[in-house]
Amino acid sequence: MGILELFAAVLIVGVSCLNASLPAVAWRRAGDRRFLALTAGHALVAVLGGVWVWGELPVSAPGWSVATGPILGLVLLATLLFLASTLWPRRTP
Repeated sequence: MGILELFAAVLIVGVSCLNASLPAVAWRRAGDRRFLALTAGHALVAVLGGVWVWGELPVSAPGWSVATGPILGLVLLATLLFLASTLWPRRTP
């Protein structure tokens, strides 16, 4: 258990929740199911980060809820890339 792993897991949860909010708004507006799939995918990454937060806290968490630093780093990088792809402005011809 380390503070760096806990911070990365909390950051994954927060950024994934932010990533899920924009497609959710687009799905409510347009009704396109692709946005619903994006929302569900980001929500599942947030749940996974929540399990990792649980594993890093000093409570009796099961062994399968603990993630190592390299895994958390890769998922955090993927989450930040998802955020960048969401916030990147669209080119209009």
